[in-house]
Amino acid sequence: MLSATAGIILCLAVLFTLLVIGAPIFICLLLSGLVGLLSVEGWQMLSNIAGKIAFSKSSGYSLLAVPMFILMGNLLLTHRIGQDLYDGMYRWFGRLPGGLAIASTVVCAIFGFMSGSNTAASATIGSIAIPEMDKKGYDRKLSLGTLAVAGTLAALIPPSTIMIIYGVNVSGVSIGQVFVGGIVPGLILTGLMCVYIYLFAILYPNLAPAGTSYPFKEKLRLLPRLVPVLILFLAIVGGMYVGVWTAIEASAASVFISLIIIICYRRLRFSAVLDAIKRTIKISGMIYMIIVGANVMSYLFFVTGFQDAVSRFIIQFSLPPWGNMLLILFIMTILGTFLDVIALITISVPIFLPVAVAAGYSDVWFGVIVTIASEMALCTPPVGVNLFVIQGIAPNGASLLTVARGAAPFIVVIWVLLALLVAFPELVTWLPGTMSAR
Repeated sequence: MLSATAGIILCLAVLFTLLVIGAPIFICLLLSGLVGLLSVEGWQMLSNIAGKIAFSKSSGYSLLAVPMFILMGNLLLTHRIGQDLYDGMYRWFGRLPGGLAIASTVVCAIFGFMSGSNTAASATIGSIAIPEMDKKGYDRKLSLGTLAVAGTLAALIPPSTIMIIYGVNVSGVSIGQVFVGGIVPGLILTGLMCVYIYLFAILYPNLAPAGTSYPFKEKLRLLPRLVPVLILFLAIVGGMYVGVWTAIEASAASVFISLIIIICYRRLRFSAVLDAIKRTIKISGMIYMIIVGANVMSYLFFVTGFQDAVSRFIIQFSLPPWGNMLLILFIMTILGTFLDVIALITISVPIFLPVAVAAGYSDVWFGVIVTIASEMALCTPPVGVNLFVIQGIAPNGASLLTVARGAAPFIVVIWVLLALLVAFPELVTWLPGTMSAR
């Protein structure tokens, strides 16, 4: 058997090799973790713990919320709720400089709440908005970058799959509080993105021209299309806030309420429901496999003492609390360039949470912070999923470099938000602190 250090090096070597050859991320994590454990603990120990890790980490009660919220989003997606939202927001914001991009950002934020899936938000709204922006002569980098990053708002605005994964990995933290803690930062990030787009359009009007202006009556006529969003928000987030139900109970209720909304709009189709269920099974299966693989690697880091070593490495610099957090965020940004978001959360949280708590930050605050950091991972090559999603749906094709260059300014915007939250933690913790217990 190898030493702990040699085992970690071997694990990382296998991980990078598999990533380079293009193996699926869950296979990369699982095989590299198993190889590392085998080299350090031996075959007998590996055979005893591998199955236990796989079962215990994928059968938690809190994880039931993942497929439920995904199903809610897929039901709304397959019944064209996203198109209604875009039409409504376009009439309200389209006349502004950069109005189409601003409307797309707002719709992604709203749709992110309804789906909880960043890829669904980017793909759904992107397929509607990008052709419209192309027709209006928008700069390709701006339109593609906007949709790539705006889709990540789904990771921050509840319900969020990433926040659920965080809650599963942190004993004692309330998923509902983490959900509610993401509301204010999500609104701030949406506003910051819209401000950047507006300023860009003012400076370069030919690259982001204003759209059609609609009569006020026409705008009011389309407001009822936001009713499903309001109903879901009050039921899911409002219910958790006042203590009516937990996040897991809210996830089941969200599916029921979504079906009622679809029936009321007279859009219920059996084929669409079946398609939503199939999509949910596929997406949930991939998420669960990544969770298993990431937890095998996380266990390797635990038994070898790697987690404690990294924590001590950060603490030894004797930085102020905000300095520790910026260093952690910098490390997570680097990790996010080659790790899947779920793997990033699962592996990094046990390492960095003790440092954040020791610095005086709460576990709810840290959950929101790592969720925002994971948004950058969704938009940074070579693994940034949203970049590939937007590249795939862009009319007439687009290079990955074009999408990445368009997303780069918004990454700076995300860093501005992170700096605000590190300096003023109350932006996250105030709203959860007013919640009723459940």
